[in-house]
Amino acid sequence: MALDAHTLKLLDTFAIKTRRSFYGARQGSHRSQRRGHGVEFAEYRSYELGDNPRYIDWNLYARSDKIYVKRYLEEETVSVFMVLDGSRSLTHPALQKKWHAAAHLATCASYIALASHDPVTISVLGGRQSPQFWGPRSFAPLGDFLDAEGQKLITEAPQEINLLESARIAATRVRFPGICVVISDFLYPLSDVVTMLSSFRARNMEIHAVQVLGEPDLNPAPGSDGGTLVDSETGEELGLSLDASSRERYIEGLRNHTEAIRNYCLSAQIDFLQIHARDPLAENSIAALGEMRLFV
Repeated sequence: MALDAHTLKLLDTFAIKTRRSFYGARQGSHRSQRRGHGVEFAEYRSYELGDNPRYIDWNLYARSDKIYVKRYLEEETVSVFMVLDGSRSLTHPALQKKWHAAAHLATCASYIALASHDPVTISVLGGRQSPQFWGPRSFAPLGDFLDAEGQKLITEAPQEINLLESARIAATRVRFPGICVVISDFLYPLSDVVTMLSSFRARNMEIHAVQVLGEPDLNPAPGSDGGTLVDSETGEELGLSLDASSRERYIEGLRNHTEAIRNYCLSAQIDFLQIHARDPLAENSIAALGEMRLFV
């Protein structure tokens, strides 16, 4: 998914800020759990044979007559795992604006990570998992991967996706704990939402959940008093009356469902954000990034 020059310029003003430290695969720009010889002081340790004399604190030695070495926080990369819901409620041709919003947000977030040389892996639930992308030069292949997955999911014959099993498999492929951004409409039972997010919590990841809702979710069949609804996941048909009272009940049910997800995320220390799939995508994504506590 290509980004225009103006969007890229705005993204260059963002950086990833994690709530806690992680072990990384390479030297990078994020505070690590390792102690070594970085730039930020961590603690003192008694001198041991073989320690580099450069790190002896001679001022402390003069005051205490004991030899201590300074230890610093290492700076390493942090792994970023982008999880996109590829089910039909986002990729059905009538609902594909939700997929485009989700993919655009994932693309923007990935650009910020790659610009800092943080590795990015994308897992599309119901689709494929990408290889690990490293560095700014891999941004174009990452965009090509998302474009290909989106095109395939939108144009192919619909099939029911086991989101929970897809999430479980994706979680088992996490090599290093790090950042996990889950982008979905979360329009399935709360117990399933909890189970899916718990798959990634069990991998000791810092999780950010983004709910993407489209206009049909917020205002189904405007101007109509009823009709036949078709489940985009299963193809099941259901007759429905859409008078003013039933619309109010639907909106209240959606609000209660979202609030239940928000409360669970709060209790599980998962950042939760809701966005609406609107045009222009660039402005929508930049606004979402500004609200996510992952970015500064």
